[in-house]
Amino acid sequence: MRWTPYNFAQGGMGRWLQATGSLSARLAATGKVFSVQVLRQGRMPLTEDEAQALGVAGPRLGYVREVLLKVDGVSVVFARSVTAHAHSLGAWRSVRGLGTRPLANVLFTRSGITRQAMQYRQFGPHSALLRQVQQLCAGVPRGLSARRSVFMRQCAPLLVMEVFIAPQAAWRWPAAVWQITD
Repeated sequence: MRWTPYNFAQGGMGRWLQATGSLSARLAATGKVFSVQVLRQGRMPLTEDEAQALGVAGPRLGYVREVLLKVDGVSVVFARSVTAHAHSLGAWRSVRGLGTRPLANVLFTRSGITRQAMQYRQFGPHSALLRQVQQLCAGVPRGLSARRSVFMRQCAPLLVMEVFIAPQAAWRWPAAVWQITD
């Protein structure tokens, strides 16, 4: 299955996938402690799909940041943000210095950033991404729901993919999440 503009999920998971604004803020509202664990960050190869979404031609090298978003110490989202390496030195240089702060601190607080339409995908039991996440975290479901979108700043794209790795039952939609404005 490829990325699609159609949100296939229903119930709580469907709401989480289509929610706009800061995913980090919504996650933080569901627990006592929200944290970001940086897995990898730096110049790395982009997938063909990522290069296409960013409009990167030629060598598919970019600046990549992979993190786990955690609520009360439990990994709930695997996130991967990518941009052309040159853009990580220009429009998106603030991504380089985030450390364990969420990317949302840049995306939803700085002016001049726009978000394109979200796309959705299901990663099945034979996907490389599922295997990668299973090596990082125990108890990952055999199918993962994901969303992605491109953020633009000064004509420079940043692709953000968020993969919901907690079991389906964890994605209830608590009242506190409704109170967060976009």
